[in-house]
Amino acid sequence: MTVRTSTPLPSDSRTAYALSLTPLPERARLQADWLALESRSEASFFTAWSWIGVWLDTLPPTVQPRLLQARRGGQIVGLALVVDGPPRQRFGLRFCSTAFLHATGRPELDILTVEHNDFLLDRDHAPAARAAMLGHWLAQLRGVTEVTLPGLAGGGWPADTAQTSGRKVTREDWVRRSYAVDLPAVREAGGDFLKLLSANTRAQIRRSMKEYGRLGALTLEAATTVAQGLDWLDRLAALHQAHWVAQGEPGAFSNAFFTRFHRTLVERHLLEGGVQLLRVAVGEQDLAYLYSFVRGGRVYFYQSGLEYGLIEKHARPGLVAHVLAAQHNAAQGHRVYDFMAGESRYKVNLATLDEQMTWTTLRTPAWRFDLEAALRRRRQRQQAQQAAALATATVDSAATPAAAD
Repeated sequence: MTVRTSTPLPSDSRTAYALSLTPLPERARLQADWLALESRSEASFFTAWSWIGVWLDTLPPTVQPRLLQARRGGQIVGLALVVDGPPRQRFGLRFCSTAFLHATGRPELDILTVEHNDFLLDRDHAPAARAAMLGHWLAQLRGVTEVTLPGLAGGGWPADTAQTSGRKVTREDWVRRSYAVDLPAVREAGGDFLKLLSANTRAQIRRSMKEYGRLGALTLEAATTVAQGLDWLDRLAALHQAHWVAQGEPGAFSNAFFTRFHRTLVERHLLEGGVQLLRVAVGEQDLAYLYSFVRGGRVYFYQSGLEYGLIEKHARPGLVAHVLAAQHNAAQGHRVYDFMAGESRYKVNLATLDEQMTWTTLRTPAWRFDLEAALRRRRQRQQAQQAAALATATVDSAATPAAAD
């Protein structure tokens, strides 16, 4: 995590663009404008209309995104949806206002977890238009506000991106590792993904495949109709819920908004190839369902449902399913099989690409933020001291001879 302070610079770079922050236009017009710009962009699935359109159609009416827009010479070169979130509370009081990019600030809605986030930008104007748009957005803020930019790809936006607002802001970045598989390398290995893995991981997966093979052939197939896709999503959800409820967790599909959003996504985008649902079976028995998004040669693995109970020993349903899915997508000609952010063991074991994702927070100057940061640093020092004291006590105890009987 890093904290940087940016100082105000002249806003001349904004004058090249006509900038606006307005209520959303009529949906058909927004869709047309978004798709037109998308064709001239490097949009990820999460900033493409496939995701954005479903998001808008499933959000509750209490959430009202606004449209941040940049034009150059009459042509739209930048679009984004920004949301004024609920006030952040601290010590039982209103601490600050909040604003979000392609998110809401409401945990029950942001359970979707947007990644590879950005403004939608004309590829020929991306850095300059991004800076101008962010500057215009920040310039519209009133009072003490915290702006959250979730799931930015890589190390986040350049440090000086916010400077065109003409006002001082502080910036805090939370960088998370993100893992993926290089699919051209799988093709170069003759389609055998296992050749790219460590000897230990390879041995675990082969042992697991051998055990599953005693029950029947391991097969993978992709959903080809909407009805089949919805059925498989339901089966995935049942397996997912069974696993997480057994761990004492509610599971993502216990959230009605989450379920409604993804059923709508499957209904609208499975047939065009934007959504991928895979079933891995052992004979006639379900082993795994994998749910992913596809855009521009990148397959974004999003959710799974795994059957852990088919064999007693060497059960590795997730590892086996992802190996087969990576090989399937390599054969389809895709470039990247993306596990996205998070350091789950299976991601570390299977990844051949080590990437990053960044959650950035921008804050307007206020003594309350300084106080909060000071309290956080103090708590972190206390936790570090307690951990060090505990470690010392443990070592001392281990070094003390036991009393004689």
